[in-house]
Amino acid sequence: MPALQLLSTELENSKWENEALLNKIQTLMNQGLVLASRRAPDNRVFSVEELAWFAKASYSIASSAFRSTKMEPHKHYSAIHRIGTHFRELFKGQTVEHSTNAQYEKWLSQHRTILALDLEASIFLENWTGVCTIIEEASPILDERLSSVFLDGILRSEGHLKAKVQAVKTLLRTLHASHSPYTNKSTFMNQTLPRYIRCLFQLSLDAAEYQLAESILDQSLILVQERHAEAGNNASLSLPGYPEDEIRWLSTVAFNRAVDYYLAAADADCRRWAGKAINLADMAKDDGALGRLLRGKLEMLA
Repeated sequence: MPALQLLSTELENSKWENEALLNKIQTLMNQGLVLASRRAPDNRVFSVEELAWFAKASYSIASSAFRSTKMEPHKHYSAIHRIGTHFRELFKGQTVEHSTNAQYEKWLSQHRTILALDLEASIFLENWTGVCTIIEEASPILDERLSSVFLDGILRSEGHLKAKVQAVKTLLRTLHASHSPYTNKSTFMNQTLPRYIRCLFQLSLDAAEYQLAESILDQSLILVQERHAEAGNNASLSLPGYPEDEIRWLSTVAFNRAVDYYLAAADADCRRWAGKAINLADMAKDDGALGRLLRGKLEMLA
């Protein structure tokens, strides 16, 4: 481990341009991973902290390699994924008592870090099945920050649209089903869920998965109606409704899709999508202004 740390420092001092050092680091990391994999969890060559350093160091090198035309980051992300896979297996075999708060918080932080690093590596390696597996594996310890890191990584990637749709679907489903004590259910329903729905809706349209997009639109309308009903029935509690910006965005984009159907002479699809968009627009707290606007536009298409 000290030799690896020294070489990493030398590589950084060379401004990431010494390929010989880079190859030495890669060799040491591979050897270290082989050693770590040969031992049982209760008789490890490396501690959990050292394996965490392994993953972070490889991630740092891979990120820096992106900025250098002389270095290929693929092998470093491969190393991150191999280390991450081993590290995740170690976590599965560990039991950390909640009563030791400092130790447990450290364990949580390390676990979330390795999941985030492995997810980014899997995205780079186009291992989208692995991406979905990591998301599902994170369910018991998900919090707002980790789920946001997952979503941002997926959205920023240059992966195939359909793969990104599946990954965001998995994230949304996992968040909804998660019993993680670190997820605030009120925040999830009022802020997180609407934002993730918007992202999945747009991705579905971009991927031409219109059946999925329409299903998301239907679910959104139900959620908006439920939130408005809850807020109305508990007016004295000032419960927040579905975010206004999300309602306006969804209804407007859905109506634009209806216009696309009109231009393609798909009249039934046009009327169906326009009707749903208008129903959603009617839920906006603007005295019906958006709903009237969309109805007027629909009449112009007749």
